[in-house]
Amino acid sequence: MVPQRRIDSLNISSEWAARILAVLVVYEQDLQQVHAWPWLVAGLKNEGRAGIKLEHVLVYDNSQHPSANNVGAHEGCTYVHDCNNGGTAAAYSRAVAVAIDKGIDWLLLLDQDTHLPQDFLDAAAASLTRGSAERPAALVPWVVEREKVVSPARVTLLGTIRPLRRGSSIEHVHGLTAVASGCLIRVATLQQILPFPRELWLDYVDHWMFARLNLRGARIEVLDEVLRHRLSITTPTQLSRRRLNSILDGESYFHGLLGPLARLIYPLRLLGRLARYALISPKLAINLVRWMVDEDRSTMC
Repeated sequence: MVPQRRIDSLNISSEWAARILAVLVVYEQDLQQVHAWPWLVAGLKNEGRAGIKLEHVLVYDNSQHPSANNVGAHEGCTYVHDCNNGGTAAAYSRAVAVAIDKGIDWLLLLDQDTHLPQDFLDAAAASLTRGSAERPAALVPWVVEREKVVSPARVTLLGTIRPLRRGSSIEHVHGLTAVASGCLIRVATLQQILPFPRELWLDYVDHWMFARLNLRGARIEVLDEVLRHRLSITTPTQLSRRRLNSILDGESYFHGLLGPLARLIYPLRLLGRLARYALISPKLAINLVRWMVDEDRSTMC
């Protein structure tokens, strides 16, 4: 549970533009195979540069059995094993609690499939020390998969998520959203929108966060940094039935928070997806049909 005291009231040193706690969410993966792990270990040893410092790393392991319990050998690391697989929602909630306890004011959200560029923190520091009248609540990088931009994006009136184009103006983008991995977010800001809905635990947790930030009028800034990341949803034929159900559950709940047009169109979009799945994988199509006709499903927008 996140402590009730507010991060604003903590005595945070002004020596750094940002003191960072990185939360790395892993699932059935050895740390030595996690792309960001060497970057994090090196970052902890760095004394701080350009007004920014990585102070702590929380490894949140959702595996059935502990797969990264050698974390304690590294100074500045905390390891949490969640055999119940609380997903990213549980990991981010724990990260807020740890950050508050340590007086750290920024979170860096990561998962096991994200590649971080070496100068990532330098770019973040440059953004935070730019001298703007309004400091951002979140910094989001450009995320690409196979050279295609997947984040940041915007949520359209129809409820679709459309990636932005690099080089385009984002100043007046309505419904700005992003994948969580690689994002920097203020601890105080995230604390203010918690707790996460019980319906969300993994998929669409990130889009829910940014929807809440947009409702609060929080400033979200896009970093001119490119991260490489692999998204499960872009290769649907590799999805297990459980993971497909998780994605659809999260998507359905998220659409229930959108406007009437998005909720009206959503069942039609599902039918269109069913037609596509039938062409590429009959098994995938069958699993989608099972999800759609599940009698225990309480929401179908």
